[in-house]
Amino acid sequence: MPRVGNLIRVLHPDYAAGILGSIQAQETSGRWLVRLLDNPLENINEPLILSLEESDFEVLDSQSPQS
Repeated sequence: MPRVGNLIRVLHPDYAAGILGSIQAQETSGRWLVRLLDNPLENINEPLILSLEESDFEVLDSQSPQS
């Protein structure tokens, strides 16, 4: 199960496929807010946050953060 802080790889949407990101929060709808490490949109240096279904990404780092 994904958790806040997990490192993920985006599978969908196509324009962001393959980009790494981190889970920021879970929405009440069950979707996940993911902040991308690189913005795939041209000439935009702002961080991009996507709302994704769990099937739209794969968790790469499922370890809980160390304190």
